[in-house]
Amino acid sequence: MGQDFILMFDSNSELPLEIQEKYQAPFVRMPYVLGDQEYTYDLGKNTDFKAFYAAERSGAMPKTMMLPPQHYEDFWRPYLEAGQDILFVMFSSGLSGAYDCATMARESILKEFPQRTIKLVDTLSISVGCGLLVYGALQKKEAGASMEEIEKWVLENRMRVNHIFSVDDLNFLRRGGRVSSATAVVGTLLDVKPVLMVDRQGKLVNTGKIKGRKKVIRYLADQVVERMTEPEKNILVILHADQEEAAKQLEQLVLEKCQPKEVWLRYVGPVIGTHAGPGTLAVVFMGKERV
Repeated sequence: MGQDFILMFDSNSELPLEIQEKYQAPFVRMPYVLGDQEYTYDLGKNTDFKAFYAAERSGAMPKTMMLPPQHYEDFWRPYLEAGQDILFVMFSSGLSGAYDCATMARESILKEFPQRTIKLVDTLSISVGCGLLVYGALQKKEAGASMEEIEKWVLENRMRVNHIFSVDDLNFLRRGGRVSSATAVVGTLLDVKPVLMVDRQGKLVNTGKIKGRKKVIRYLADQVVERMTEPEKNILVILHADQEEAAKQLEQLVLEKCQPKEVWLRYVGPVIGTHAGPGTLAVVFMGKERV
């Protein structure tokens, strides 16, 4: 009998809901607060993305929260009781304390289930960058790969996930502690758009600034063409925070120069959107290793 294990993730991976439903993969719903109401992100099943970004534009300041270790223990316990091991593919430890909380939960609950195995895999990736690795892992599990083989694949490929994005206002990232106050003092005037990437430590780095949305779109398209290896085998994800027209323009520009296997146009979810802010535009794909 083969190894019986569950592959799971959290909703900050922003894996498309239809893929989660296809594989019936369990996922932790990450919380956020808008106004006086607490929500959990369900991969968009019941999410009004446009209303969320309209609220941000109107001055709302949503917040995200850390799930305590006990939450992970409670989520895992039914699977462990059923005799299943767990492979949890996780959001970057460089940008969230979730990995540390899950590590504490793992140490605690394995005292209760010493015969079971829980593997936490740090993707050092965010949003759909993490989601692409989850998707690949789910495909490998369906093909019969073991926990160890899937873990090895994620670790070997995580540096190939490119995240390149532009935000309208770095102050959203500053408020959440994702960039420093010094870094945030850029791009708030004269239609200048800061451009960021995720580095090899899984953290955000400001790589410069571009004036004007049209130039940002061209820059992002050029980055895809330059950095995406074997596009015919890979997925390009274009993410936007209520910038659908710009996302479509970006898609068209990319398709004039290369033909990815698939292109996903998707909203940035509200948890990530709390920190990125409205107007964010991003490309995420597998390609050359991060610098």
